Amino acid sequence: MNVALGYDSKSKKILLPEDIGEEAADLKLEIDQLNTLTADLIASGADVPPTPSPDTFNKDLSKMIKKLYDGGVQAFRQEKFDESVKQFNIGIEMIIRRHKFEPFQGTLQELSLFLMSRTDAQLKNKNYLKAFNDADMLLGMNLSTPDNFLRRGVANFFLGNYEAAKADYQRGLSFDENNSRLHTELEVCLDKLLEENGDIL
Repeated sequence: MNVALGYDSKSKKILLPEDIGEEAADLKLEIDQLNTLTADLIASGADVPPTPSPDTFNKDLSKMIKKLYDGGVQAFRQEKFDESVKQFNIGIEMIIRRHKFEPFQGTLQELSLFLMSRTDAQLKNKNYLKAFNDADMLLGMNLSTPDNFLRRGVANFFLGNYEAAKADYQRGLSFDENNSRLHTELEVCLDKLLEENGDIL
């Protein structure tokens, strides 16, 4: 497939034809990613990206992100779950907008913290599909956290995916066999499966 690429010298972006079809979706994604990296490099003011280190992590942005997190936690404690989710959403948006050349380890830690808290708020709000998506993303980032299996298991349970919930609880217990909450939720899930199978009247 031949595609005529353009270049905007003002924005320094590579341009694709406006009438490009779905068959070039992969190319469009790659061009978008390249343009994002180029914009971040230009914004850094350096000829080459700085070496990722704790010193190159934007600490002013970190302070703003922490304020949003604290606000979300406070709203959660006051049982204002919609407000809590809103604060976590804004914080995640800010994390995503960090320069792509900042140390990824710090970004990953921030994102994990926000996703865990937003999952909990979504569960309280009974937005189980959104909670499942957040918990699933968390497990994609770190598979060894029992509480994240608990989060996804609870979401699966309330979505009616009892076998998947059971598997999540069991996987969580493989990392922490003494986790009382996982044991409790697993028992509830097993009872529900028996009921679904007609083994409990």
